Amino acid sequence: MYDYEEACPVSKAASVLCERWTLQIIREMLLGATRFSELQQLLPKVSPTLLNARLKSLESEGIVVRKKIAEKKGHEYQLTPSGAALKPVIAEMGKWGMRWVFEKMDPEQLNIATIVRDYAVAMRTDQLPAGDTTIQFTVTGEKTPVKKFILVRNGNTQVCEDNIGYDVDIYLSATLETLGKIWYGEFSALEAYDKGLLKVIGPTYCLKNLSKWIGVSQFAPYSAKRAAS
Repeated sequence: MYDYEEACPVSKAASVLCERWTLQIIREMLLGATRFSELQQLLPKVSPTLLNARLKSLESEGIVVRKKIAEKKGHEYQLTPSGAALKPVIAEMGKWGMRWVFEKMDPEQLNIATIVRDYAVAMRTDQLPAGDTTIQFTVTGEKTPVKKFILVRNGNTQVCEDNIGYDVDIYLSATLETLGKIWYGEFSALEAYDKGLLKVIGPTYCLKNLSKWIGVSQFAPYSAKRAAS
């Protein structure tokens, strides 16, 4: 941890939070990641050694607590109140980044696990038919198409790597780049469908209301392109 040797709250916060990958780890934890393996999947460019070092640093600063999982093997990480209090800080940084420095999405920087998780978190489940819904995402453009599943149960969403036995209600198929562009608001899901970039199979209601239940990034409205239009 770098000590700026200044009697300034900004410098004190920066000394804790501005080490490489620290804010991204907190971001993923704010979105629900608790296991080391989850963080590895969502942040694939962080080595296990560095991830472990950052988690230990956050634990020593009282931002994260490591707890044994009851009746299971292994541990999980939970944010403390001081960690949870960073939610509006991360949100404001994202808004600023989208407005001032996020000029263009680079498809090479997208991660399948992260983008599907993001869609699950932002999904407007109240705009789906009542009851349980199982959605299959097929990410094309890879050597082998990647399938992931979002389960909607009692208004909550869960991402699964495999179909665990439920009938699929809605099939979505697109390249990772198209999913990224929808997510960051370059065009809507319905526009992508009309252009043939997004394939959808499911109930007519879900198709007509595609852009209502498929959420977008909370930062999409702060795009510099939107501000200029």
